[in-house]
Amino acid sequence: MHVKGSIRKPRNAGGTWAYRLDLGVDAAGARQQKQVSGFPTKRAAQAALNEALAGHQRGAYVAPSRETVAEFLTMWVDGVKTELAPSGWTNYRNVIHVYVIPRIGRTRLVHLTPPKLKMLYAELLSTGRRDGSALSPRTVQLTHKILHRALSDAVKWRLIQSNPADAVRAPKGTRREMTVWTVEEASAFLNATAGDRLYALWLVALYVGLRRGELAGLRWKDVDLAGSTLTVAQQRTTADHQVVISEPKKSSHRQLILASETVAALTAHRRRQVAERLAAGPLWEESGYVFVDDLGRPYHPQRLRDMFKVACESAGATPIRLHDLRHTMATMALQAGLHPKVVQEQLGHSGIGVTLDVYSHVPQAVHRDAAARVAALFNVASQE
Repeated sequence: MHVKGSIRKPRNAGGTWAYRLDLGVDAAGARQQKQVSGFPTKRAAQAALNEALAGHQRGAYVAPSRETVAEFLTMWVDGVKTELAPSGWTNYRNVIHVYVIPRIGRTRLVHLTPPKLKMLYAELLSTGRRDGSALSPRTVQLTHKILHRALSDAVKWRLIQSNPADAVRAPKGTRREMTVWTVEEASAFLNATAGDRLYALWLVALYVGLRRGELAGLRWKDVDLAGSTLTVAQQRTTADHQVVISEPKKSSHRQLILASETVAALTAHRRRQVAERLAAGPLWEESGYVFVDDLGRPYHPQRLRDMFKVACESAGATPIRLHDLRHTMATMALQAGLHPKVVQEQLGHSGIGVTLDVYSHVPQAVHRDAAARVAALFNVASQE
């Protein structure tokens, strides 16, 4: 069937343009026409008409819908809840409801174009925060990632003919400079906190490189002191200010070999915990977690962050985040010559590319050292 189309400027349309498709007549002899309005310019209406005609010719025509971006994204994000980790889904939902819907939510889904997405990203980069300040490029990149995924589903569900995010590049952002301790700073911190209740926590974070959620979710049944191993089988994270217990991703589920110093610290920590259990008596809560308060209650993950900040202040250490102990461990391991594949498995990264990307600053020094070692193998006289 040959489909015709035209563009027009309807009356009482507020100056906007529309296109109309003539789809012929149905079985009853009634003429079938579809009109899509609301385009700001004649050129935009013509481009949309051309795409609709091409889609109809390919057999991929999508009937115009009045569904808005807000209606679609609200439905979509609720639907992907089971596909994401709780904290990840919370991030998706917050991005959609805080940054996207207030700005382009009233736009009809079929009218969402690459230029509108570019304008959205530019606005977020300049005044995206609730206080009107600039949003970080990393958050805008996440916004683009979420919209691209959502609009890809819209194409699959035949709500739109093509994904406008395909034609838009995510904004480039400068990587946050990584803050790590030197060997001397890390050693000084551990020596200064050797008597702390949570000394074993700081040491495990620094020696083993666990994430905060993995530290908060570590149970004694996951630790084999006799065999010097630790299994990362659970994590305790936060979503909507609530603690969420879940299994880690497949790549993050791992068994790690513990150094003798780590085994000694955890053994001493367990003895202290037994003493605290006896002192607390009936008030003690047998949670089974490694890092608990003096009544056996596991710490809120954010509480670990706050306590580490206090520990740094008390030790007179250079202030870094608790997560930066993980970065410190990885940086030291790479600088010590450990193969990146070993470091990847230790950290639980999904692939070695992630490790090399995150710690791209480290291989520079490693490569320089390797170059010097290779050169030293040859018995060549100096040219000086």
